[in-house]
Amino acid sequence: MAQRIDIQDLLIWAFRHQSVETAAGADPDALTVYWAVLALPVPHATVIRRFAREARRPDWHAAHTRCVSLDGVRRSRRLYTEWVRALVVLQRTLEGALGRFTVTGPSLDDQPWLRERLRA
Repeated sequence: MAQRIDIQDLLIWAFRHQSVETAAGADPDALTVYWAVLALPVPHATVIRRFAREARRPDWHAAHTRCVSLDGVRRSRRLYTEWVRALVVLQRTLEGALGRFTVTGPSLDDQPWLRERLRA
């Protein structure tokens, strides 16, 4: 039976733990993930690979400084939204395509700042 894994964890496994971009003899599932990521438009593939290697997600919060750049906040939020949407595309692309894993998620809101604003 295939192991259930969240798409973000799968990407971290493939890019960070399997080093699929540079390692010879990477796991076949890691190679499938790699090629699915490369099939994304270049800006999305670049973002996915970067954050998978770093084992983190983009920060959408405003900088905690005295002066907050509205343009900077917009860029951060746009990056986060595009990253989540790329995760959704990858999860759907990889669904049923892996031998060891069943891909789930992402269970992330693509605009969490809207929900936080409603709570305030």
